Amino acid sequence: MTEKTETKKEPTEVEKLVKEKISLAKKLGLMDQGTKPNEGYEETDEYKRINEIDLKLWELIK
Repeated sequence: MTEKTETKKEPTEVEKLVKEKISLAKKLGLMDQGTKPNEGYEETDEYKRINEIDLKLWELIK
């Protein structure tokens, strides 16, 4: 008998960035249904990182 070796595929850079962006957006109250964004979220480092991720994703996808 032969055993199938399952190889775990490493996430791509795009997948990593999307996961990070979702995590940050949830932390700031931007993604979950029925939640209001945290007050002053636009001034946080997390929001700045979301914008950086958007720019990087644009470069990777275009």
